[in-house]
Amino acid sequence: MTWNSEEELLAKYFQDLTGKQPASLSILHPHASQRRMYRIADPGVSVIGVINPLVAENDAFVSFARHFRAAGLPVPEVYRYEPAQHLYLLEDLGNTTLLNALTSARAETSDPFPPQAEALYRQVLTILPRFQIEAGRTIDYTKCYPNSDFSSDALRSDMASFVQELVPRILPDYETKRLEADFNTLITSLSGAQGGFFLYRDFQSRNIMVVKNHPYFIDFQGGRKGPLQYDVVSLLYQSSARIPEAARANLLEHYLNEAARYTTLNPTEFLALLPAFIISRMLQVLGVYGREGLGAGKEYFASSIPSALATLSTELCSETLPIKLPNLTLCVRALLERLR
Repeated sequence: MTWNSEEELLAKYFQDLTGKQPASLSILHPHASQRRMYRIADPGVSVIGVINPLVAENDAFVSFARHFRAAGLPVPEVYRYEPAQHLYLLEDLGNTTLLNALTSARAETSDPFPPQAEALYRQVLTILPRFQIEAGRTIDYTKCYPNSDFSSDALRSDMASFVQELVPRILPDYETKRLEADFNTLITSLSGAQGGFFLYRDFQSRNIMVVKNHPYFIDFQGGRKGPLQYDVVSLLYQSSARIPEAARANLLEHYLNEAARYTTLNPTEFLALLPAFIISRMLQVLGVYGREGLGAGKEYFASSIPSALATLSTELCSETLPIKLPNLTLCVRALLERLR
């Protein structure tokens, strides 16, 4: 078997770890990451090898993974970390994501949100407050990458990505400066949320693995200090998951009950800010979809744009939204019209 130098390095560390030369080494393809990931295997043994030149991002993942595991949370074990080589080896959790499990359950029934899928989501939302609140109390936030908190600067970066990566690729002549006032209004609204918790940042169904009907959690290296709402929105309003509104409401209520076990929570205040967080999250993911889907030509991201825009449009027109964002509403409407 012929390997390149990178693969030979991974094979060496696999052999150091297991005492065996790997029988296979296959590349995996993370959706929107620059990391290079491999499954390294020998009969009876399989690990994931990750190579990433961003040392600070590696430090964040390994630090958080070890912290969460010490707290009893279901995350992959880090077997070996070699910062100078920009690599780490970790537990192989298989190939089934929560989104895969949801899609499979739907294929077996006409139910848009089958009971077995709902049970998995309830497990996930039972565990989420332990990440955010319990483990978040003692996590080392100095390891955060690229931002240490849910700041206005980070929000502006997300909004700039929407403006630069998505809008001009669909509406080349659109005057995006008119969106600035609405973005300022949105940031001001979001600043009213209670912070100081661990914000997972990309808490969605492709970053949750299912092993023997139990969820395990990956890709938390972008975590930072922030409010509770963002992660809940990221999971329940993920466009590709298509969670029905009634099921979403039940799951949200379940989450609020679970989170109340770990911190004082005002459900009315929490829910009042939810539409603004949905809008913020949709702007963030649409920036990614524009870059990866329309810019890099990745079909999964390109195909997700219309449903994400529809979710954003719904929230912008919601009667429960306490702020007015007229220019953003018109922009989203124009984007949807162009895609029809």
